[in-house]
Amino acid sequence: MTGLPLPDLLLLAALLVAMPVVAMAQIPLIGERTIERLPAYWSSIAMLAMLGAISWLVGTRADGLAAIGLTSLAPAPFIGWTLGLTAAGIGIIVLFRHIALLLGADESPLLRALLPRDPQERTVFALLAVTAGSAEEIGYRGYAIPVLIPAVGSLGALLVTSVVFGVLHAYQGALGMVRTSLMGAALAGGFLLSGSLLPAIAAHILIDLLAGIVLADRLLLPLVDPGVGDEHPPFREG
Repeated sequence: MTGLPLPDLLLLAALLVAMPVVAMAQIPLIGERTIERLPAYWSSIAMLAMLGAISWLVGTRADGLAAIGLTSLAPAPFIGWTLGLTAAGIGIIVLFRHIALLLGADESPLLRALLPRDPQERTVFALLAVTAGSAEEIGYRGYAIPVLIPAVGSLGALLVTSVVFGVLHAYQGALGMVRTSLMGAALAGGFLLSGSLLPAIAAHILIDLLAGIVLADRLLLPLVDPGVGDEHPPFREG
């Protein structure tokens, strides 16, 4: 790791240390105020776009797009991997919903508050899903995994990036972090096994769209005490 060029050391430090620390530190600050969804969406889009662009530029500067996994697949394996990874991601969400119900856990208030409620919010959220699915996969899978493999091996790189990916989603609560780590591991496994990042990007986008818009009402945990202390009721389709 110490032999890495300075741009890689700085980017890895940002991806694996700085961003998780910021994600954890902002939770109590966010919890003290009402969430304004559209500004939150746009600021996240800007930050993620910058993350993806920097990871793209640093990762491809020597060996091109193949260095970050942006290699093409034939239609059949691309569709197969995309659908398989999407199903795995939704399956993990459903599994953790059942686990939370068994434990009597409530949904993260921040996650509930951030879900879109009206057509305008859904449109911007869809753009956020596309940005997150592309930028996070490029940064945490396409860039970070190949850079980490020489130091910690494929499994180590998968584990490190997946745990960090979970911490980045600390606003989803403890179970949410574990859930997101497993989803990150599934996407990383798809990247390593397929040899291309494109199915992971497509699946990540689909998972965010399905969980955040299409199936949000069905995947959210029921309110423990509806109408009491909840300024942000769950999104209802229709």
